[in-house]
Amino acid sequence: MHERDRKLLAGLARVNAEVGDVTIALLSSQPDDAEYAAALRQVGTDLARVGASLMYRAHELDGKLIDPGDTLTDPVAQEGNSP
Repeated sequence: MHERDRKLLAGLARVNAEVGDVTIALLSSQPDDAEYAAALRQVGTDLARVGASLMYRAHELDGKLIDPGDTLTDPVAQEGNSP
């Protein structure tokens, strides 16, 4: 395993822990709409970034270089991945 893969997986672990913390906080409190939207936006951004990074690396290992921004919109980038 490459060092960059270790960093990628460590980033995934960090985001996973943060998502759990934010989810519990949102379930147990009643923030105003602006706070709630900001928290949802941050979680979505973190998940999208780590997801794009994971997909980019998988395609790289397959020998198929793609633009990380295309991971959610390009059918070729999604090949073999169900929604």
